[in-house]
Amino acid sequence: MYLKRLLPIAAALGAAIAAVEPGSRPAPNFDAKLNPEERIQHALSRLTFGARPGDADEVRRMGVDKWIELQLHPERIAENPTLESRLKPLETLRMDDAAIYKEYYLSGRGMMMVTPRRINLNEMLPGEQFRKVFNGTAEERHASLLALPPEKRMEVLTVVPQNVVDDLPDMKKEREEAVRKQNEERQAELRRMRPPLTDLLEPAQVHIAMSGSAAERDALLASLDAGKREQVIAVMPPNALSGRPELRRMAAMSRNPRDVPSSDLREAKLYRAIYSNRQLEEVLTDFWFNHFNVYENKGQQGRSVLVSYERDAIRPHVLGKFKNLLLAVAHHPAMLYYLDNWESMAPDALEVGPFAPVPTVTGNGVIGGGRGGPFSRLSHGLNENYGREILELHTLGVNGGYTQQDVIAVARCFTGWSIRQPVGKPEFVFAGFMHDDGEKVVLGHKIAAGGGESDGLQVIDILAHHPSTARFISTKLARRFVADMPPPALIDRMARTFLKTDGDLRAVLETMFTSHEFFSEGARNAKIKSPLEFVAGAVRALNADVEDTFTLAQNVADMGEPLYNKEVPAGYKDTADAWLSTANVVARIKFAENLATGKVPGVKVDLSRFDNKPAVQIAREILGHEPSPAIVNLLDAGVNHAASVPGTVYCAVCSSPATVVGSMLSSPEFQRR
Repeated sequence: MYLKRLLPIAAALGAAIAAVEPGSRPAPNFDAKLNPEERIQHALSRLTFGARPGDADEVRRMGVDKWIELQLHPERIAENPTLESRLKPLETLRMDDAAIYKEYYLSGRGMMMVTPRRINLNEMLPGEQFRKVFNGTAEERHASLLALPPEKRMEVLTVVPQNVVDDLPDMKKEREEAVRKQNEERQAELRRMRPPLTDLLEPAQVHIAMSGSAAERDALLASLDAGKREQVIAVMPPNALSGRPELRRMAAMSRNPRDVPSSDLREAKLYRAIYSNRQLEEVLTDFWFNHFNVYENKGQQGRSVLVSYERDAIRPHVLGKFKNLLLAVAHHPAMLYYLDNWESMAPDALEVGPFAPVPTVTGNGVIGGGRGGPFSRLSHGLNENYGREILELHTLGVNGGYTQQDVIAVARCFTGWSIRQPVGKPEFVFAGFMHDDGEKVVLGHKIAAGGGESDGLQVIDILAHHPSTARFISTKLARRFVADMPPPALIDRMARTFLKTDGDLRAVLETMFTSHEFFSEGARNAKIKSPLEFVAGAVRALNADVEDTFTLAQNVADMGEPLYNKEVPAGYKDTADAWLSTANVVARIKFAENLATGKVPGVKVDLSRFDNKPAVQIAREILGHEPSPAIVNLLDAGVNHAASVPGTVYCAVCSSPATVVGSMLSSPEFQRR
């Protein structure tokens, strides 16, 4: 029933939001100036994740230009102590990759898994007996298995391939029985190690643990002894522990500690977006991570190095020189692993035969050259993934003037850029034996033979100073901060600044933020908020107290933007069409209603400041500006209304502050920035 009510609302909302898409409204006027009050609201909508109550007053007091200048120098801004307290429990944010791996991947702390005992068939079936079981005739296989003592035969049958016994009916039956018994034993051991709630609690208590109120769950947990309490918490689903981050973290450590670093990152991103006083720095960190996207679920290495990737490779450089940012990303194990460059090696390094040189790992974890051996299967030759993406996505852009030959040459330049001790203590290493030391030509620049690691450094220097890079980066920044189709003249000026200042990103941003195009009618309300921007902005607009961001991160994912979980290197799109599906719009409406009515776990909303205020005044405070005539008419009507024309929204009886707030957060006007 609720979904049926939401679908027509979502359709109307989607149609209203779509009015900002290029081609569906008059051409934007980037020459029409904003008035002083509009400039304040516009600056807050673009340089932050959304205005909080009082932010406009602060900008008004300081002046827009000085406020922007301060945001461009976050080191001058005292950080919010609330943010620091919220981040403190997220210990992985302050750990290096080796410590994260040791604590969350190796220690096995709380790992509730039953690992089957490894059976060495070479020891159990020595010599000729092993050959007969795997390669003998049916008679030989049957006789060899039958000769084993019953218990030993049961063990062997659980690990031999099915085809070994397919034509031996009695052995096949025995194998099925052995496997069944083995599975039962594993399940029994797993149940002993991690009893389900039904084994730990009475039926009424199970209901409270799964579906009770926060107060009921707290009372239940408090009534249990320490040992049982830990067992119960370990098997409660994360949603049942929303609003209690310390308990949820305890449960994660018990179930699968490897999930904790990624969870810390997601929670921290929401905390920072909501609480940080250095808002532009947070917006830019999100922007550049997306630009240099890596996927958290590309194997174990990808997840264990994600914290340091954002912290050490992205964040320190978002207002510095682009070349330094590009180099930090190129050196980081997260990117080397994600785009497979750590395994890329010169084609002629792969000799045919058992003595091909291959990467090996010594006792102290140092990568080095070797010949033959069991690691030869890890050698894959030249890999073009990073060579292609650094040209297409990171610097020049798809139309930046490079060819397939440039892709190959760049990939050759980066051979040997690898990872020392990929598992355990990953760090960049140049492995010379993997490098293609021949001459290369990249974008017309000759790179002499014998350069070693400097080949890759030369490529980074070439790309960081290329006019196509200046234009591509300027276009992406202008698309994020100005409009989905930013004016070419502004991009031209930003690109000139990029080239003149050696890729100084702060200077490029200054050129944009001080332009007449940025503070124009064409830019105002021209962007659609991403799910992260919408969720963080809604919480900031209500000045809510957030003690747990787990559910907020889930809400962002429900709207189509699971954080750190975009598989393709291009990252998430930054244009309106990316966020306008019916499912995503429905998720926005549901979130707005839940937030306004205090139903988001971990988020405390106090709407008392709206008591006894007219609906239009509440709308003004939520939106940060005067609501449109359509919104005013709807609020004045104060009756159930499904939108029939673009620009209006559904509004249940608009009498309570929560109803008005939910309606305004759902409105097309709040979806725009």
